[in-house]
Amino acid sequence: MTIRTAAPSDLDDVRNYDRHIPVSRLEECIRRGLVDVLEDDGTILGVLRWNLFWQSLPFLDLIFLDDAIRGRGFGSEMMAHWERNMASLGYDHVLLSTQSDETSRFFYEKLGYRLCGSFLPPDQDVEELMYRKI
Repeated sequence: MTIRTAAPSDLDDVRNYDRHIPVSRLEECIRRGLVDVLEDDGTILGVLRWNLFWQSLPFLDLIFLDDAIRGRGFGSEMMAHWERNMASLGYDHVLLSTQSDETSRFFYEKLGYRLCGSFLPPDQDVEELMYRKI
C-alpha cells in the first residue's frame, strides 16, 4: 500500500469515496494538494481530504477507507502520514470533527486526539465533536 497526494486523473476514483462536496470543489481540493489517497497496485482504496480552518489551522475534512481494508491499520497510517505532512509544513497541531453518534471518535481518541469542544450544526440532530492533537 502506498499513500500519495491525489492527482487530477484520480478524480473519478476519489469521487467513489467522497461524495460529500460538489465535484467542482473536489477537483479544486485535488488541484491544491488537499487530498491524499491510499493505493494498492494502482487501485485507490482510501481517501483523506483536509483543508485549513480559519485559513490557518489544518483540519481533517474526511477520511474514508474501502470496507475490505478497514480494521487493518491503514486508517492509522493515513492519519500519521497526514500529521507528518502537516508538521513538515510547520503546523504544531491539527483539528478534526466527528458526530457524537459516530464510532470514529474512538478511533481518533486512540490516535491521541483530545476533545476540545462541540457545536450543533444547522440541520444536524446530534452534536459535532471537535478534536485536536498537538
